[in-house]
Amino acid sequence: MGGEILCLVAGFVAKGCAMETRERCGGKVVTGSVLVIALVFLALFTAMAVAIAASSDINMAIARNRGESHQAAALAETGLLLLEQHLGGLEVPGSFDAENLHQAMASHLVTAWNGSSMLNAGDIWGDAEGVHFPPMTIVRGDGRSGAVDVFLSADGGAAAKPIITIENTGRFGKAARSVSYRMTTVDSWTLLSRYGVASRSNIQMSGNAQVVGANEPKEGSILSTTYVEMEAITLTGGVYVSGDVAVSNPQAAIHKTGKVYIEGSEVYGAEEVSWPTPNPALFRPYATNVITSPPAPGTVLSNIYIPANTNPTFNSDVVINGVVYIEQPNQVKFNGNLTLCGLIVTDEADNPAANTITFAGNTSVLGVENLPPGSQYDGLRDLTGTFLLAPGFGAKFTGGFTTLNGSMVASGFEFSGNAGGTICGSVVNLADSYFIVKGDVSLKFDHQNANPNPAGLIRPYIVVCVPGSYEE
Repeated sequence: MGGEILCLVAGFVAKGCAMETRERCGGKVVTGSVLVIALVFLALFTAMAVAIAASSDINMAIARNRGESHQAAALAETGLLLLEQHLGGLEVPGSFDAENLHQAMASHLVTAWNGSSMLNAGDIWGDAEGVHFPPMTIVRGDGRSGAVDVFLSADGGAAAKPIITIENTGRFGKAARSVSYRMTTVDSWTLLSRYGVASRSNIQMSGNAQVVGANEPKEGSILSTTYVEMEAITLTGGVYVSGDVAVSNPQAAIHKTGKVYIEGSEVYGAEEVSWPTPNPALFRPYATNVITSPPAPGTVLSNIYIPANTNPTFNSDVVINGVVYIEQPNQVKFNGNLTLCGLIVTDEADNPAANTITFAGNTSVLGVENLPPGSQYDGLRDLTGTFLLAPGFGAKFTGGFTTLNGSMVASGFEFSGNAGGTICGSVVNLADSYFIVKGDVSLKFDHQNANPNPAGLIRPYIVVCVPGSYEE
């Protein structure tokens, strides 16, 4: 019977449709009921064809959606990788403030992506809420493109380690995928703990000059980071350095003439260090007493402000408590003995030759924590660790000192004559200008009793990734 039906269907298909069909197949005669069976099979095959076509369309749509979803995810991850590449290792302000942090990152990305075809870098900006980006377009290898929406924000209030969240949404076709990643900041400042002397200029030591550690030899290490002078460090005569003598430029020279003795190592291509940012404005509110000329001998000064172009010379002995704030331009001289319980701070200047502070007499310095009672010193007593904060000024020492309680930061240094003594901290030259130690000067550095975070210096932090923080 099955064979008969197949023959009938074949005959029906071949000869067309008729209301009654008589056909001999295998010696038997079959009547018009064959039409019904043929139509059943035709409907069945048609339904199967439609189902197969529909299934094919669904599978194609699923494949297309999956492909677009994968492409959207890849675009979002590409955006993350680009931001990690440009932000990882970026130096940012050490004191956490969301707006300043956002603006620092935005400024860096504007520079990094200037002229990029992905986006208009000039439209990147930062505020207290986060870093805002214009639409980013990334072109694939096959010429097709997709979009990435980016938002970046830092949270943590006044936390020492803010959490920076990068949120990216990739868009390709009709698909959108979002991913996020977190970064944070870590302290990168080793300058004051590693070196007694750190200078962006070349360093010249001559005569019987010495740089030594008070507690261990490494405290007497010196560093020059100049790339302008190929002779980065010049040591002439009976010079003695108890720690390392290091230069950042691997092609620079450490030139030695005479009986030079270096107890540590000579280091070429020393690891780059992060430099602090001076913040003299922190101390300006305390300088309330304006002076335009040196006072009478025996006068005890307190929290003084020296206006620009005053150029005072203190010929007699002087005692000062609190802050000495010097407005630029100025040339200030202490020819007599100076007894200071506090610190000296200047405006930020740009010419250490025209802006100078000279210490010709004997200098004795106690830290602000030793200030006498009085509301005028409230708050100031907590700003410890700094003796001299003079960005853009040159400092010259020709007189001796016993102990200087605090680090010194300026844009040029010269020690000569009978200058020398113990420095609780380090000496940092911010400019590629000059650093000279000559004669019988002996600088002894005490890091064990120094504040590793001197007030008025904003220590740098760098942005790093938080492992395992990737989320979809």
